[in-house]
Amino acid sequence: MVLVFIFLAVLILLLLVVFLIINSSLVINVKELLASNIPEKQKTHYKIEISLKAFKYIKWLKISLNEEKVKKLLEKPLAKIDLKKFEKDFKLEDLKVLKKLVPEVSYLNLYAEIGLESPITTAFTVALVASIISIILPNIIPKSEKLQNSYKYQINPIFQNKNLYKINLNCIIQLKMVHIINVIYIFSKKGRSDKNERTTSNRKSYGYSYE
Repeated sequence: MVLVFIFLAVLILLLLVVFLIINSSLVINVKELLASNIPEKQKTHYKIEISLKAFKYIKWLKISLNEEKVKKLLEKPLAKIDLKKFEKDFKLEDLKVLKKLVPEVSYLNLYAEIGLESPITTAFTVALVASIISIILPNIIPKSEKLQNSYKYQINPIFQNKNLYKINLNCIIQLKMVHIINVIYIFSKKGRSDKNERTTSNRKSYGYSYE
């Protein structure tokens, strides 16, 4: 009887966790991000708070990161990513799947300076980046936030004939866990189908080896 109660308690706990995850949003709060390769201003600093909020208000999980913690995580063997394998498996068509994440930016304060070796290229790049932000931003702002003054960005050129940059960023990005789970499922399904296709192709090549 005791084992039955324990099993039921574990089952209820698992169902509660699943219910919370499905009804939660992943909130990425980037605070005081500063990245620069300008000699007199060269520095990298940031604070990132990653949390899960159920029903938009109940925060039930929070992880805080900074440059020191991220550096330690990347030094661990489990954190190393096989970039060559990722480049081989990733295709441009996969970007279409990422649209299903439907990210929302509820706050943005961005200041950036960009400089390239050519003044013409610098001017073109700055204009292009500013245009891309102005096009994308309206599509990722929650409807309830559009009338609020929570979005500021400024992109300035650096005309020194050098590859220079400086970025100051504060932003809050939200992703619904349902959308994240859906994208993970699509990629995992795609990975299995690609593996099956390679296996089938190998079998066919072996099949003709006896001729």
